[in-house]
Amino acid sequence: MTNFVSIEDFYSSNISCGQRSWHLWTPENHQVLFTSERDYKIGMDLIAISALLHPDVRVLTFELMSNHVHMTLIGREAAVHDLFNTFKKYLARHFEHQHYYVDLSNFLCFLRELRSVAEVRDVISYNNRNGFVVNPDTTPFSYRWGANRFFFNPDAKLRYAKDATKMTIRQRRELTHGRAADALGSVMMLDGYACPMCFCDIKTAELFFRNASDYLYCISRNVESAKKIAEECGERVFYTDGELFRIICTLAAAKSKGISPGLLPKDAKVEIARTLHYDYNADNKKIARLLKLDIHILNGMFTSRNS
Repeated sequence: MTNFVSIEDFYSSNISCGQRSWHLWTPENHQVLFTSERDYKIGMDLIAISALLHPDVRVLTFELMSNHVHMTLIGREAAVHDLFNTFKKYLARHFEHQHYYVDLSNFLCFLRELRSVAEVRDVISYNNRNGFVVNPDTTPFSYRWGANRFFFNPDAKLRYAKDATKMTIRQRRELTHGRAADALGSVMMLDGYACPMCFCDIKTAELFFRNASDYLYCISRNVESAKKIAEECGERVFYTDGELFRIICTLAAAKSKGISPGLLPKDAKVEIARTLHYDYNADNKKIARLLKLDIHILNGMFTSRNS
């Protein structure tokens, strides 16, 4: 069954009434913000409260990383900035009351307008795979600090419907160190922190994919789109062995049709190794393993990325 939203529907329902779609991100080289599970839970709580205080912005998905944030949103540009600034304000209050100094002066958000359904789809996929590619112990359906695990996952949605509980006014005051969130009655908690289901428009986000299979392809195999987005926001994106092996097969096929990558001549392997290093941020050990090249050759070629 196809539930793909057309470009015409997308523009008529959002663009025509002044809404825009955005990729929001903060710099990847910022000081670490979240150092423990408790920190991440508070980050989730604060981003939920901030989003619900700005109902004129629809959050399609988001990811909290240790030192930066990614979000995909629909709304007016000024409203999107207001949402982020609210989150930053509450985060600063949290650190201040914890007597833990974090310089947030460079914790700035950058926005790129997404001008087509394809761009929105690619950015949702990029955001939802972010935690998975950084943490090898998770998948896009298990990383906890974002909306990713609820996409096309009926069991996760059912557990939210059955087990979520309301965040109390007292909890909201303790988190924000104020009363601005007193009127919010819709902050729902699961597993001890605010659940993305209560403030993310996952139903709409899923419409940007033809079906669950299309979504799985986009987060696991659409490597070139992830690479392009990473370059746009100045990030180094990392790839799994499976993703890099598919890239190697494509490069090998262009050089010698039908031959296995492992059987390529040494010069061809070295050329592919350069592509993997410079274009795909692959480390020497991973390149050596996938191309069956001597690690000493690679260490001599790329002295800055030997791990």
